[in-house]
Amino acid sequence: MNLNPLKNAIKLLSYNTFIPVFYEPLMFLIRKERQRALNLLDLKPGDNLLIPGVGMGHDLPYIPSSVHVEGIDLSDVMLSAATLRVKGLHLDNVDLNVMDAEMLKYPDDSFDKAVLILFLSVAFNPRKVFSEVVRVLKPGGVILVYDHFIKAGSLPSPVLKAVDLVMKLTFTSVARVFEEIIEGQGVSVVREVLSRVPGFKIYLLRKG
Repeated sequence: MNLNPLKNAIKLLSYNTFIPVFYEPLMFLIRKERQRALNLLDLKPGDNLLIPGVGMGHDLPYIPSSVHVEGIDLSDVMLSAATLRVKGLHLDNVDLNVMDAEMLKYPDDSFDKAVLILFLSVAFNPRKVFSEVVRVLKPGGVILVYDHFIKAGSLPSPVLKAVDLVMKLTFTSVARVFEEIIEGQGVSVVREVLSRVPGFKIYLLRKG
């Protein structure tokens, strides 16, 4: 059974209605950590960068103009806000498109680097999203992950499981394990940094 139409409808309902209301203030609170994470990616002139779940474009001001950015999102409301940001900041290096990150419309080996900031916890199927990102990344390409996960080997409480059941369909999962998402995906962790925001970590991974 293909759940894509159903899960997309649920996600779009939330991301096109109530989530944008509090999303901007929430992102403002982590802006310094977002910039810190992106600085670790060490972007070079000419890099081709993919940002799935680009949302309202909060990563974009921290990307050098010499880097080409492809930003995608399911929500046209969020992308409209990102488009306004791109125009306001005159970011000529950015292309934005409506696209499902579980079915990327890019050929294999298209990108040098990818950014997954607060997205693996949001995606309906994080392993599928990650596999698609790895597929379109060039050999040796680097993925930046900044997100919140629970500790590997720990079992979420019944309360956490119940909360997660609702949260992951409408906004974000609170019970995902990073190691389970990347297992067998053809990447290696080259750096792990503890975020200054409790419960969050920064990961740099390399393909191949």
